[in-house]
Amino acid sequence: MADRNNNGLYFIVGGIVVVVALLFFFMSGSNTGTGTVETTAPAAGGDTVIIDTPDTGAAASPDVSVEPAPADPATTPTPAN
Repeated sequence: MADRNNNGLYFIVGGIVVVVALLFFFMSGSNTGTGTVETTAPAAGGDTVIIDTPDTGAAASPDVSVEPAPADPATTPTPAN
């Protein structure tokens, strides 16, 4: 008979075995079908997608000048006591 001190351990290991068995069952899939999928090549030319955007009158790529931020003077850290 099992030692009474290990009953919790047996319960945990049994739960892990059940979880692993369920994961294997659901991840393995079924053996009833072959799972073949027939595909056809896309038609020549395909579909044309047209995206209409409102004309805002702005230039396509506006000239923007970016100046670098001024460098902060180096600060000397104060030592911790």
